[in-house]
Amino acid sequence: MLTFIEPTLFDKLRSAQALPSPGGVRLSIMQLCVQDNPDMAELIHLVQADPALSGRIIRIVNVLNAQRVRPIASVSMDSLLLVGLQAVRQLALALALAEAQAPAACANFSLPGFWAHSFAMACSAQAITSHTRVAPLGEMFTTGLLANIGKLTLASAQPTGYSALLTRALDAPAQSVMEQSLFGFNHLNIAAALMQDWKIPDLFCDAVLHYETPIATQAVATTRQDEIMWTLHLAQAMAELGCGPAQQAPTALTRVGMALAQLQLAPHDLLVLYQQAGQDWQEWTQTMRIVGTSPWQALNAQTLDALHQQAQGGTGYDAST
Repeated sequence: MLTFIEPTLFDKLRSAQALPSPGGVRLSIMQLCVQDNPDMAELIHLVQADPALSGRIIRIVNVLNAQRVRPIASVSMDSLLLVGLQAVRQLALALALAEAQAPAACANFSLPGFWAHSFAMACSAQAITSHTRVAPLGEMFTTGLLANIGKLTLASAQPTGYSALLTRALDAPAQSVMEQSLFGFNHLNIAAALMQDWKIPDLFCDAVLHYETPIATQAVATTRQDEIMWTLHLAQAMAELGCGPAQQAPTALTRVGMALAQLQLAPHDLLVLYQQAGQDWQEWTQTMRIVGTSPWQALNAQTLDALHQQAQGGTGYDAST
């Protein structure tokens, strides 16, 4: 049973075909992955025929087996089992949704911009998790990609009202409150509800619900759910630094400093993870043919100095320079 949104409202949105939904071959892959005794030969065949999905699985396996003399170059039963069928299912879901079309009626909603940012979050979440190992890499990639799927839902379900709302300069908490007031749901609780409906573990759904405005109750994150939440918070800030407008950099950098402390990561760790995420993102924007994207922005010396100052209790980023 849905716990993140009123079930009758969710059913109403589903009936109006306002909710994103997977289909085609990737839906077949998802269905195979949840069977008690899936036909692995058929599953391997379907995955191998999907360049984007097989490429993601190969990348994850090579990250997990970084010490191998020779990286793997094709999908096998061993690679699927190493990644995990739950993660394969979630990756198939995420990539199926990434091919969805936004309604033309939502004039101020940019589908390329939405997916560019979503893939930046996904790549950043996976890069962070390759260091912290808080969750399976495939599941964190999927969670990063779906964390903002509620915005696509709003663009589909409330195109006129949401388009008008997008013209207002609101911070994240105010945006969610306004969405809830106008539409009866916001982009976070509908995202969590969709993920729950897609059988993604509640641990990740709960993290998505709170990742935009996490509360640091202790010096460092102590529970797995808190670590996932702060991973998504850091991934969002990295995405804004990498492919967002320049005016977002000061606030994004502040959030980076907070998240690094919660995850017990140092500024020099960020540089490696940021470069890894950026390379991954460039490949994804080409694979998914996301148009209009600029190159991933490099972190300059001033940015790194500001992070070091934050870590040492200094003044941090100076937006005027």
